[in-house]
Amino acid sequence: MNSPTQWLDQILNDLSVTDICINGTHSVYLDRGQGLEIFPREPESTWSEADLKSWLLDQLSQIGKTWDAKFPFIDASIPSGHRIHAVFPPLAQQGLSISLRSLPQRYATHRQKTGPQRWIQSPFYTLLKEATLRGDSILISGATGSGKTTLANDLLSQVSIGERIIALEDTPELAPSHPHFLSLVSRPANADGFGEVTLRDLLKQTLRMRPDRIILGECRGAEVLELLQALNTGHRGTLATLHSNSPRDALRRVELLCLLASEGRLPLRGIRELLSLGIQWVAQVKRVGNDRKITELTKIEGMEGDTILLRPVVDCENYDH
Repeated sequence: MNSPTQWLDQILNDLSVTDICINGTHSVYLDRGQGLEIFPREPESTWSEADLKSWLLDQLSQIGKTWDAKFPFIDASIPSGHRIHAVFPPLAQQGLSISLRSLPQRYATHRQKTGPQRWIQSPFYTLLKEATLRGDSILISGATGSGKTTLANDLLSQVSIGERIIALEDTPELAPSHPHFLSLVSRPANADGFGEVTLRDLLKQTLRMRPDRIILGECRGAEVLELLQALNTGHRGTLATLHSNSPRDALRRVELLCLLASEGRLPLRGIRELLSLGIQWVAQVKRVGNDRKITELTKIEGMEGDTILLRPVVDCENYDH
């Protein structure tokens, strides 16, 4: 293999590879579920920075995007079914840095038959499925690559075909096996600073689109406060993901995002009341080797004073709803 296109096609088509890290022309690392390992390229398989940049720009052209020197970052989904992130020199000191992650939609057909089986070691899955069907709202928390999006996909695939699901995302990752699923994607400003469409903007539009369920791909900004208000004014059954180490930390992060969105004008108690009424469950997911597991499931039981009450689920079989 003498060109980067040949060996990149090889690893992009390998379904066992979840992540690919390309560090300029120096090294390539793959993750097959056991951590990063170096990709053993053949000695004659060399390429230049120009080759790598040409490959990247070709991928971007297929989805109607380009690169501008004013914004030396790229974040997009490419036709192979991967999310791609790139940092250009001189910000990337070792050369063009490219990170690729395999998106769940690559396995849509397979997941339709075997999806829930991935959670067979997590007894909490049945409770989460029942909660989803009831229309409870669930916050899915975990680290990068822990399975947050995969769990959201599997739960949304259980929703009745009579419901309309609209997801708001920065990068399209959600792909449940559901006939009435729509994804709206935010857009950054162009090189002149115009044309930005935020998740908060998309949420306002979604409320006019007759959604049965509003899904937030990742909690990270002002849209979280808008979503909590929507959940307390008639909307239900949402799923949202965020990066956090525990259910309690997840709620603290949502509180912080709401405080930032309101610029401190909304009292913390008011935010907690919205949160305790709008969200019913927090699920913590974790990656263990090649498996993704639901390690904690917590029910939000309202408030006592200024504190949100959390009830950890310990015994799933005898759990009292």
